[in-house]
Amino acid sequence: MAAALSFVFLLVIVSGANGLSGGIKRSHAVTAVGIALIIVAGLGVVWCLVNFAQMGVTASEKGILIRNWFRRVSIPWCDIEGFGFGNSTDGLSVREHLSSPVLQTYVVMKSGKHLVMSGLTATRINRSESKRRVQDILDQLEAERVQRAPDAPLS
Repeated sequence: MAAALSFVFLLVIVSGANGLSGGIKRSHAVTAVGIALIIVAGLGVVWCLVNFAQMGVTASEKGILIRNWFRRVSIPWCDIEGFGFGNSTDGLSVREHLSSPVLQTYVVMKSGKHLVMSGLTATRINRSESKRRVQDILDQLEAERVQRAPDAPLS
């Protein structure tokens, strides 16, 4: 997704650069719009790269912090039922079923809700090895959940 958004922003930069000449009638307004497009698209590329680098799941004594594209969610250990891939998670929406649930990871809460963990996803390249590595991380998170919330049932 970061690559796709960056590509779109780069296309906007190119179109903005075309406006720097002022257009057919050499308008200052067209030049100003071109400069504005370049600045906004450049900031968009930086935003994509920074957010992509920060995505992930962090465990602490209190719970986990999920850093996805647009929001960060902190969940206490006592509210978590388990972790898993989308193909083993109940209640996925149609959109979630269409976005590779076999590769996407979720945290399932005791309330029945689930949240996607975008920063912890298996890749399509060397899928079995990638999925095995992500499963190892999910197993570590599950072990920490059991340790931190001992009254929680095993999932």
